[in-house]
Amino acid sequence: MRSKVKISDILKSSFILILAVLTVIFPKETADSAVGSINICINSIIPSMFAFMVITTYIQSSCLYRVIFRPILPALSRIVRADDNILSIFLLSLIGGYPVGIKLLKEDIAQNTNSPAIARGHSIASLFCYCISPSFAIIMIGNGVFGSTEAGVIVYISSTLANITAAAVISHIYDLKSSSNREKTFTGNLTGAVNSASKALFGICTVIVAFNIALTCVSELLKCAGIIVPPIVAGFFEISNLLNIESPSVSLIPFVSAIASSGGICVMLQCAAIGGDILKINEFIAARVSCALLSGLYTMIILKFTDISVSVSTFARNYSYEFSANTIIVPVLTAMCIIIFYKSDKILKNV
Repeated sequence: MRSKVKISDILKSSFILILAVLTVIFPKETADSAVGSINICINSIIPSMFAFMVITTYIQSSCLYRVIFRPILPALSRIVRADDNILSIFLLSLIGGYPVGIKLLKEDIAQNTNSPAIARGHSIASLFCYCISPSFAIIMIGNGVFGSTEAGVIVYISSTLANITAAAVISHIYDLKSSSNREKTFTGNLTGAVNSASKALFGICTVIVAFNIALTCVSELLKCAGIIVPPIVAGFFEISNLLNIESPSVSLIPFVSAIASSGGICVMLQCAAIGGDILKINEFIAARVSCALLSGLYTMIILKFTDISVSVSTFARNYSYEFSANTIIVPVLTAMCIIIFYKSDKILKNV
């Protein structure tokens, strides 16, 4: 018996095929986008996230958080009503970067024999265990977009405050203390943390490359119709595109802060892939949109009490790549787009 083909599946497949055709129509732009994205990953994404991902993974898996966060957890538990394990992951997510919290929640469930009670609590915690890292905010957003370290600090503080607000509200609605009496074994090792962080970053970087190729192809198609996509709009889909803002101003900081708090669609889909079943994509997106609005609001408030200046930054931008269309690289890039977005289609099926 033949299975029925859903309209949504037809639309998604059509989009992937159109994208594949566009990579052939715009071969130079496709190659430039791929090389530029790889350079951004090497010069910005990996340096700002790798060390934090290794450290946070090791702290959590080895249970060192019991010692490190002992002075903080009692005070934090009065704001966020959750067990110490979720609170520690929440704190690690605030310093580790976007995927760290989701990754640690997923691994913690596996380490505790996939307990249904723990899985439910961690699924809810995934709504707020997600934040831009301080290094990413300062290196990429502050110095990279605005040429100002202070701007990056403000973006990070605003995102952190938004997450704490979300965590406080959500934890007062749902019971997140169901696993407070469980015992964990010390299973962490540094080699395992390095391997885990490396795999996660590889997945993140490949999706960034794929997303930027797709955005470039769509942007070039729109450009042919006389429509120019601003970098701040492209940044909503893939955050590294914010580096292309040519005339940064203080008035743009709240908007960039909101995008940085959400991470952009690309990062959210990366976390959906990492989290698997624990992350409910619709609820997650709703939570991130709410946090983005809060982050923009907090940024506006902070800016009223600060006096900062911004400048055009040359950080991680203006990559050049000499390319002539040939019969080898175009099919390879086309195949890469089809494979990556075909797999991403599985992530989107529940949206």
